[in-house]
Amino acid sequence: MKNPFLCAAVVTLTCAFALGQVQYKVLYTFGTNGGAGDGANPAGPVIFDGLGDMFGTTPSGGGNVSTLCPQGCGTVFELAPSQGGWTEKLLHAFSYGADGMSPFGLIGDSKGNLYGVTGGQGEYGCQVPDCGTVYELSPEPDGQWSETILYEFSGGSDGWFPSSPLTFDSQGNLYGTTLLSGGAVTGGSVFELSPPISRGDSWTLATLYSFCQQGGNACSDGSWPSGGLVFDALGNLYGTTEMGGLGNWGTVYELSPNSDGGWTEIVLYKFLGGIAGQPTGPVSFDSAGDMYGTLDYGGSGEAGYCTENHGGHARCGGLFRLSPKPGGSYGEFTFPFDGPDGGNPVGNVLPESNGTVYGATESGGEYFAGAFFGIQGKKENLLYSWNCNVEPCAGGASPSYLTLHRGSFYGGASQGGEFDQGVVFEISP
Repeated sequence: MKNPFLCAAVVTLTCAFALGQVQYKVLYTFGTNGGAGDGANPAGPVIFDGLGDMFGTTPSGGGNVSTLCPQGCGTVFELAPSQGGWTEKLLHAFSYGADGMSPFGLIGDSKGNLYGVTGGQGEYGCQVPDCGTVYELSPEPDGQWSETILYEFSGGSDGWFPSSPLTFDSQGNLYGTTLLSGGAVTGGSVFELSPPISRGDSWTLATLYSFCQQGGNACSDGSWPSGGLVFDALGNLYGTTEMGGLGNWGTVYELSPNSDGGWTEIVLYKFLGGIAGQPTGPVSFDSAGDMYGTLDYGGSGEAGYCTENHGGHARCGGLFRLSPKPGGSYGEFTFPFDGPDGGNPVGNVLPESNGTVYGATESGGEYFAGAFFGIQGKKENLLYSWNCNVEPCAGGASPSYLTLHRGSFYGGASQGGEFDQGVVFEISP
């Protein structure tokens, strides 16, 4: 059966955007239905089904308020195109202490089910189920959706704080990362979650790799994986770590399956931090096999546009491209952002077939609130800047992940909007 969901991890695109030729449209403003009951601060990529309906997550909002969730513990939402606009439907509101908090990202299967993770309390410690969960949402005949918790992280050797979208293999196993892990090795992990073999059995989690195995302050194998995972045609997994490597500026890694059922990690690249570092998003491949990703921090830039360190110097991050070289090494090209052209990207980038790479930055741009860019070679086109200089910042601010669907880009801006709870937007040629 054809999968009704279109994956957000597009490898190459077939569109062309040019400077001054993009149209920006807000599709939905959170808070429209009053308060934060419809969700707040959308984060992570959106996905589409075959009917053109859009699905996404908000890490807060939803109405189930607690001490740690003053606006609610997060939602899964659906946006359906309707005459003259889009209509939101709340599929699930998370409840602290019951099914987790702070969902991030979705993936769908061939039966129309949705899968995702909740991050829980993250780096501040946790108690089950607030160490994070993996959940499934299934459509019911009456139009409602039912939730099933597939796995609850314990905060021990299985890790805690899963914070990136999941990935399927051809056998229906789910793969993901935890930002942190317990025990002697604390740098996070890559896990596989396998469906039950027999009716009544539970899903089974296996830790494929635990980061920071060198211990101490070195972590040359990386630590804090947060950007999600991508498969290649041979079954190898690729991802990034925010920390570890050289000077704690992060790494790009490959995990390869062994004949004995284990996995071997290879660090493909360690960032130096002089130009930019700390990758937080997933990698993407173009048709030539080059690998792309975003760097949230490092480098330099104009003060006031980007994240600043304690010395008051702007750190705008950048975009990297890694090209395979003979002998298995990789050559790097990094494009640093300077602030007015964007700054601090934390999501994905999407390579297009003509060599242009598209993405969004959380800060920077002409009006300090984020930018949509296209980079071809060493030349960047600033295609759109979010603008909060005019209150109430109705167009949103701080975009991150982008999804291509039918020639347009879609995503969430986590800040701004008429009610300051974020928006879902479309960027079209």
